[in-house]
Amino acid sequence: MAVDKRVFTVLDAIVSDPSITGVALESEFNLTRKQLSYTIKKINDYLESNHFETITRLKTGKLHVPKHVIENFRHQEDIIFNNRYLFAEEERGKLIIFFLLTREERLSLLHLTSALNVSQNTIINDIKKIKSSVSQYSLKIRYNREQGYHVAGEEIKKRYLLLSTLRSILMLPIAKSIISQYNNVISEHIEQVGNFFSEIEKCLKIQFTDQQLQELIYFICFIQHRINHGKTVEFLPDTYSEITHGRDFKIMQNIIHKMGIIQYNEHIFLTAIIQSSNIQTISDKYFHLDTLLLESVVVVVDNFEKISCITIKEKSELIEKIYQHWKPAYYRIRYHLTNINANSVYDLVAKEFNHLHEMVRRAMLPFEKILHCEVPNEEVAFLTVLFGGWLTREGLINQIKTQKTAIVVSENSATVSTYLYLTLQVLLPELHFIEMMSRREFEKYSRHYDVVFSTTFVKTDKILFVVNPAINSFHKNTFRHQVISSLQGVDPHIIQVEKLLLILEKYGTIHDRSGLQKELTSYIYDESSSECQPHSLTTETPSLSELLCNEHLYFQDINTLSWEQSIAKAAAPLLAEQLLETRYITTMIDKISIEQPYIMLAEGLIIAHAGVDDGVNKICMSLLRLPEKINIAGYMQADIIIVLATNNPQKHLKALAQLNEFLEFNDGGEKIRNSGNKEALLQHLSVYC
Repeated sequence: MAVDKRVFTVLDAIVSDPSITGVALESEFNLTRKQLSYTIKKINDYLESNHFETITRLKTGKLHVPKHVIENFRHQEDIIFNNRYLFAEEERGKLIIFFLLTREERLSLLHLTSALNVSQNTIINDIKKIKSSVSQYSLKIRYNREQGYHVAGEEIKKRYLLLSTLRSILMLPIAKSIISQYNNVISEHIEQVGNFFSEIEKCLKIQFTDQQLQELIYFICFIQHRINHGKTVEFLPDTYSEITHGRDFKIMQNIIHKMGIIQYNEHIFLTAIIQSSNIQTISDKYFHLDTLLLESVVVVVDNFEKISCITIKEKSELIEKIYQHWKPAYYRIRYHLTNINANSVYDLVAKEFNHLHEMVRRAMLPFEKILHCEVPNEEVAFLTVLFGGWLTREGLINQIKTQKTAIVVSENSATVSTYLYLTLQVLLPELHFIEMMSRREFEKYSRHYDVVFSTTFVKTDKILFVVNPAINSFHKNTFRHQVISSLQGVDPHIIQVEKLLLILEKYGTIHDRSGLQKELTSYIYDESSSECQPHSLTTETPSLSELLCNEHLYFQDINTLSWEQSIAKAAAPLLAEQLLETRYITTMIDKISIEQPYIMLAEGLIIAHAGVDDGVNKICMSLLRLPEKINIAGYMQADIIIVLATNNPQKHLKALAQLNEFLEFNDGGEKIRNSGNKEALLQHLSVYC
């Protein structure tokens, strides 16, 4: 009788700890009571078929495990399960790839069906399915009479795939049994490879993790076998060229030569493998110090403190810990050695620790700057686990704010889309808005989010709000009430006044639409309640011309300031009038530097702002015009900086809508640039009162 992975792992857990309870097994393997009963029945069927006494469940919830079952299965599981393990479809796929990359002879369907104990049709279907995963490495599975089934493509891509596949194989319950089939390959090289790693650890003053060392030893054995059969690396990616300039390469060359490997490209490849491998300890941290990488870690930890509003006590120790992980991770990403299909860790972390994960991703922009690419999800997940573990150790994990994250999807022009994005940010400060994107970008978006705001209906399993980009003042209050109610678990089917008006228009003529809208809003949402007070709409709502007055405009003729100083300069009039506090300016700059939000309202014009609780005394706005565009935080170019500050989620919206109209329909950006003096610009703005 064959057994699958669940039966194997549950039996292994039982014989490893015979005192384990049924409840503990359900929790450990995420099983229902019914699923556990079925699994134990399958275990007993297997035991009976092999003439063993069965396992029984006691009324206390514990299990009675016969002594001879414990003795036999604790020490001889590989022998007992060999040829009786039932591979799942995904496991068969990994094994087929592994067989193809480590084959010494022609592989046919007969070989594969015999090795995996399934039918030829099953193998054919498996091969069809794994072709897509192989193609991610720019490789193909082919068949001809001479070679049988084989993998075609560049040698270095085959090695990437082999490394990824080997990691999966070593996680199988019967990994030892599978690897033992390659004893002729392993035994030929194992002693030499073992000495190789002993010398590496000694010379580089490091110690690999046990799991990493096992993986590396097997991998290098298979690589040496490929080299001996003429399968060498001919072409290397451009990023590998920097390896030859480092001290590690010279040390590695001397050690690799002792293995009889003389090809220069192989020296570079093996050095890349070692540099990108996880290490347990560093005996001499200064020997491995990379100033650029260390500085980036320091900035990331600083960013995390600012974003999470947490002060880490043993900060220097955390920096060392992250640096020890980040250095090999940096090389993995640079040398394309990350696991393309490794989403299991990311999925788990993004689901269980989504808010912490999002904070870590926002904090690690310095890593992406030195890499010139995004950090893969798997590496972000590992860093999230590091931060989470450290915060738990310091008793700070519960201080992490659990603010929901939101994205905005818009098919409108850049100006209208940005206006909508900024409006939603200020209208709903309870949410953290992370990105604005087009519909096509959304369809490919893979990062975590909780809420979607879209100008059209989009397919998503998250909370979706369809919003009009030209949302008016009355509807803003209603819309905010709808969003907050839905997120707080209040009636999610709240009536939308705008939809009600559309229905009324179908069957009659509305003579005063605005008045009817106001009356309906007041009636439906009982605007005497604190949450929907109409005073937020009827109290002072300053216009664009009132906020951008003469004293709040500054035209600079010569620019010698950094982007941070330019934003501070733009906000200076507001600070001088005590309309905002110094911390508001600091928060604006930190927000741009760390989060890199999309704040470009028109070509070359940015609108810098922080939150309603970040030190605003009164709603205000200012403008700084520069003689030419400057680089803003490495991701924007701007010559017009507008600072917006509000202590009320709605009072700025009139001015913001007028600014949007000025830029979108009246070529406002060029009018700002071409105004000979402040009086000329004030004349353009005077119509927005």
